[in-house]
Amino acid sequence: MAVSAAGWMKSSGMAVKSEFVTPWGICDLVGLSFNLGNVAHRLQLKQTRGVSTITSAVLLLHIPDVETKKSTTLDKLVRQCLPSIPEEVVCKETNRLIADRFVLCSSRGRLQKVNGWMPLQDRLVAIELKLSRIDEGMRQAMNNLGFAEESYVGLPTEVARRVASHASRWSDFFDAGVGLLSVARHGCKVLVPARQTKNWTDTAIQFYCVEKFWRTRIRGS
Repeated sequence: MAVSAAGWMKSSGMAVKSEFVTPWGICDLVGLSFNLGNVAHRLQLKQTRGVSTITSAVLLLHIPDVETKKSTTLDKLVRQCLPSIPEEVVCKETNRLIADRFVLCSSRGRLQKVNGWMPLQDRLVAIELKLSRIDEGMRQAMNNLGFAEESYVGLPTEVARRVASHASRWSDFFDAGVGLLSVARHGCKVLVPARQTKNWTDTAIQFYCVEKFWRTRIRGS
């Protein structure tokens, strides 16, 4: 199943990672297609390093873009993040973002993000594969809406058709945006399209997950 599902993703131009670690568990397959224009802009800014922690992702998203003419300070970031993130961690991660050219720090200590390339992806898709444990797969696929723009549960063809014919039983999942993928030996078919939804998405976690693909891209370039 994994080979067919990964092939389906790759045929749509996505890079694919298996056994993808998320904050709540492991997703079977995650695929991403980059926005090539935004990639080029980031490379032009010489921001080649990845944002390697969720904490760094949170901090970067809290810092205003240069273009907005707004700024923040390290003290304000510390106050915003306490008590969940200790002060020393905020300081360490912020200094790393400055060193990696993601953030400008003025002589007065004002912080601004050097951006213009977010989001880095055109598409971010998650697939949970199950042979028979449908409810478990649906729950996991719903969890994956926390980072993925499209989240599917992939089932063997006959099982997937049976689920599609009794879709009302899993309406809570389908209504939330989870899609259904029929997986055969030589291909896949979408029986219920996944829908993008902002209700579940954690922006920082999504950003962090995209950065995993960025780090792989840079190492391979």
